[in-house]
Amino acid sequence: MIDVAKAEGEAALWGIPLSDWMELRVRMFGNVDAFGDPEFDDEPDEEWRAQVSHVLVEHKMFTKANRFTECSRYAYTYECEGPERHQLFSPIYCDLRFCPRCGPRQFARLIEKYMPIITSVCSQLKPDFLLREITLTTRNTGSISAHDVKQFNLDVKMTLKALMGSVKGWGAIWCDEVGFNNTNLHAHVLFYGPYISQDALAATWKEISGHEVVYIKKAPRRGNTALIHLLKYVSKPPASDPNLIGLLEVAFHGCRRVHAVGIFYNFAKEDPDNKQSVWTTCPHCGAEITKLPGAIKIEKAILEGRTFVGTKFTARRKEWVN
Repeated sequence: MIDVAKAEGEAALWGIPLSDWMELRVRMFGNVDAFGDPEFDDEPDEEWRAQVSHVLVEHKMFTKANRFTECSRYAYTYECEGPERHQLFSPIYCDLRFCPRCGPRQFARLIEKYMPIITSVCSQLKPDFLLREITLTTRNTGSISAHDVKQFNLDVKMTLKALMGSVKGWGAIWCDEVGFNNTNLHAHVLFYGPYISQDALAATWKEISGHEVVYIKKAPRRGNTALIHLLKYVSKPPASDPNLIGLLEVAFHGCRRVHAVGIFYNFAKEDPDNKQSVWTTCPHCGAEITKLPGAIKIEKAILEGRTFVGTKFTARRKEWVN
C-alpha cells in the first residue's frame, strides 16, 4: 500500500508532480494497485489488451483501440543539453479511464487537483458542516450505456442540489463506480455540508432518479484520507473481464468518472485529466532536456542505451516505495 503523504513528500523533494512519482513506481514495479486490494490482477499481456481493443473497434472507436493496444509500448525520446548529452526516453501512455497501467496516474492527478479544497474546508469547518460519505446506487440491468452514465451523473448532481436548496458553502466530489466484473453503476460521494437524514436522501434520490438504495454517514476518516479513499476507485479497473472493460470504455466515452459540484467545483485546480507527464530536466545532470521528434519502441530505446527519464535514483526509489 502506498503512503500518499510520504509519496507527496518525496515528489516535492525531487521537484516532480505526484503523477510522475506514480509513473516511476509503475515503470519500476508494474504494480498498479495502490491500495493492496488483490481482487484485480494487472494483466498487461498483449492478448488481454487485444480483446479490450476489439470491443472498442466494434464500436468504431479506432483511435482509442490503438492507444489502448500500444500503451507503454512506444516512447518519446529526449536529449539533455548538458555536456554528456544524456539520451532518455519516456513511455507513451493511453490514459484511458480503465487502463490498468494508467489508473494510478489518474489517481495521482486527481489527488493533486482536489486535495487543496479538502485541506481548506477541513481547516476551517463552518458551523454544523461536516464531511460525509454518501453512496447512491442504481438497479443493475446487466448492461450499461453512455446514456445511462450521463443520466446517472445528472441525477446525482440534481439530487445534491435539491437537498441543499439555498444553503451556501456546501460542496461534493463523487466518483462513478461499478461492481467488480458487473455493471452495477453507483456513486461514492464525499460531501461537505449540513446534516442530511437518510430518509431525506432516499426520498430525493428516488424522486429524481427512480432508484432506491442510498447510504450516508459521517466520514470516519480525516479529510485528506477520506479523499484518498474516494479516489482509490480510479486507481485500478473494476473488472478483469476484457469484454467488460471495453464496454465500460465505450459507456464512459466523453464522460469523466470523477465530478465536483458546489464549492469543490469552483475551488478545484486546473483539470489535469489525460495529460502526459512532462519531464523538464535530466535525472543524471540536472540540465534541461529537449524532446526529439517522433517516437520509437521502448525495446529499441533501451537497446540504444537510453535511460528512463526518471531513473537516476532507482535504488533509493525502490526502498522508498516498498
